[in-house]
Amino acid sequence: MPLDTSTAFYDVMFDTKKDHQVMNILEEKALEQVRAVLNEPENLNKHIPTLPAMLVKLLETLKNPYSDVFDFVAILEQDPAFAAEVLPVANSARYCKADQEIRSLKRAVSLLGLSGLSKIATTLLMASVIPCKPMYYKMFGRQIWVHSMHCATLCELLAGSHDENEFDGYFIGLIHDIGKIVIFNCLCEALGMVMIDCSPGTKVFKQLMSETSAELSAYIANEWQLPKLYCEALEQQSTKQKTVAPLAKLLNEANTLSEAYLMQVKGMVTEDELDQLFTMFSFHSSSWQQFSELAVEIDASVG
Repeated sequence: MPLDTSTAFYDVMFDTKKDHQVMNILEEKALEQVRAVLNEPENLNKHIPTLPAMLVKLLETLKNPYSDVFDFVAILEQDPAFAAEVLPVANSARYCKADQEIRSLKRAVSLLGLSGLSKIATTLLMASVIPCKPMYYKMFGRQIWVHSMHCATLCELLAGSHDENEFDGYFIGLIHDIGKIVIFNCLCEALGMVMIDCSPGTKVFKQLMSETSAELSAYIANEWQLPKLYCEALEQQSTKQKTVAPLAKLLNEANTLSEAYLMQVKGMVTEDELDQLFTMFSFHSSSWQQFSELAVEIDASVG
């Protein structure tokens, strides 16, 4: 039987021993709030995080055939504080293989290329849209962000075999779970409102959360007016269309594999089940080993 990762994120996050119970008050309240966001667009402004203006400019530059690397660097240099955040990441072991310290953005782009610098910049900018209070960030926000970075990394690794641009793959992986941010903000509100000893985790709740978060991600991408190829890929994820664009297919495979990684770390998947997944996606175990090493570095880099 093929490995089912459809609720893997929630299985890892919450108790997996409640599969046959009915939803509790906390879950009902969280779902009620999520549906209110979906059904009443006027509520979106207070639930959907604002897309950083710099990220909009960077994406426009990357998609403009007449722009070059210097235009990209010029945008980053407009915000010295943000540029100062980029350089330490550029000097980290994950990106910098040079003997000398990278002291400027121009030096960074000459060593890492536009692809490397754009990955760093977009990752830092997207990290800023995780709006959770410290306690809830530790409970939910960090896990969402780590999983998003795992998925982005797998999208990048798989992009070549799908004839897709590596940055497009990385970015769609990074944003694919933005709907979960809204979901978990609603859940955090529900946690503050429900004064009984209960926690989320029933099977029906996890299935509804999984389906609803994909729909929300597509909705948010359109609200943010992201480039069409990203919106289409997320829309096809949410509707589970049989005929999908290459970027949507890439995202589906990377997300399934990244969820399988979560399950492997928690001891919730067997080697045989992983092998079946690798066969299904023509994914080599050597690539899995490469990703697993990168995943450990990602985990360590996220506060």
